[in-house]
Amino acid sequence: MWRLRQWLKRLAQKWLTRQAEFRTWRIERQWRARSQRLPRSVEGKVLLHIGCGDINASGFINIDARPQPHVHILTTNLHRLAMIPDNTADLIYMSHVLEHVSHRDMVSTLREMRRMLKTGGVLRISVPDFDHILTIYQATGHDIIPIQQPLMGGQDYPFNFHYTVLNDAYLRKMMMNSGFRETRAWNPHDCENRNFEDWASMKISWDGHDYEISLNIEAVK
Repeated sequence: MWRLRQWLKRLAQKWLTRQAEFRTWRIERQWRARSQRLPRSVEGKVLLHIGCGDINASGFINIDARPQPHVHILTTNLHRLAMIPDNTADLIYMSHVLEHVSHRDMVSTLREMRRMLKTGGVLRISVPDFDHILTIYQATGHDIIPIQQPLMGGQDYPFNFHYTVLNDAYLRKMMMNSGFRETRAWNPHDCENRNFEDWASMKISWDGHDYEISLNIEAVK
């Protein structure tokens, strides 16, 4: 009976391995067929813009939850992008997207970004900085109104809600816990593959004052 159980266990493990290998082969085959029609940078690099919204930047593969003519991949599940094979992207760009992911899914989402990156590839992230939000709250005399949107999202369509808060120390810790080997700040006014404006470089204006809002951190695989 023991030998039978061991044999069945090995058989099940072999079947699961074959199934995983088949899924990987199918994803890679589908990607090869599809990638001929997807944009690349002028250097031939694979650049993913996750949560692109209305931005259609040259050379980027646009991924978003809302259908628009320039969106190449439509998905609402950021911690499982099975249509993209392992070790595919040179750069993944996410501006004010990660805060829309539950804090319970933070590490699994970052690990999924790492899975898609080539070795040496970069995950470039911008998020509302909770420390900046606190500064705005204090500077405006504890006024809730100016911090509502950066803290909780615009809430004007189903996906525009925030489910976590992030600051420099916490985001870097989550990135390292997800297997990245290095984290560093990045400057939206001086970086490669960014010729557009979004929340990474914007400020919040309130009562005649401009306030920084974004935390901009890169992680290297």
